[in-house]
Amino acid sequence: MKKYFTVLIILTFITSLAFAADDPFSKLDKNQDGKISKQEYMDAVRQNFDWLDKNHDGVLTPDELAHMSKKDLELLMKEADANHDGKIMKEEYEQAAEKQFSTLDKNRDGSIDKKEWKTFRTSQKKPGLILFTF
Repeated sequence: MKKYFTVLIILTFITSLAFAADDPFSKLDKNQDGKISKQEYMDAVRQNFDWLDKNHDGVLTPDELAHMSKKDLELLMKEADANHDGKIMKEEYEQAAEKQFSTLDKNRDGSIDKKEWKTFRTSQKKPGLILFTF
């Protein structure tokens, strides 16, 4: 059960934002205070969802996520599709992102600092993890 919980907690997605930059941390840190607040993170997640939602119906379908590998898409659907209907509603996507934020905020101070972000970026290289990227 602990293993399943860990997998659930580190649920993440490989996607890119339309505003992707060389330094995603700085891009997410809108107020440039050296940390990413939950609000800044969730704003980026919402923007990412809207970018992925090609027909703007508030739902991500496998067709809209066709750029993902089959394995990544299956993991995303398994972890984010809470009602198992084969689609990811915006609310489901945001709930999964909130779980990820909690995982990234190691010291539980309500923000992701550069050290926590670096750990997150390094963990993207581990096999089997799908991580939000911005």
